[in-house]
Amino acid sequence: MEGWVRIYKSTNAIDAEMVKAMLIDQGIEAVVINKIDSSYLFGEASVYCKNDDETIALQFIHVNPTESHE
Repeated sequence: MEGWVRIYKSTNAIDAEMVKAMLIDQGIEAVVINKIDSSYLFGEASVYCKNDDETIALQFIHVNPTESHE
């Protein structure tokens, strides 16, 4: 994903979706790549944003952490 950077990862897909939703509410374009195997429940879900938004997105996540922030 050229031009995008991972800013958050979790073993809980719901946490990743919550982070994505919070970022979008702040006007930051974000996507989730979910690599959690639904049968065996291992892997991780990652949130990506554009390189230009990385600093502000990380600051927002730091100020508004989710329960299982990794």
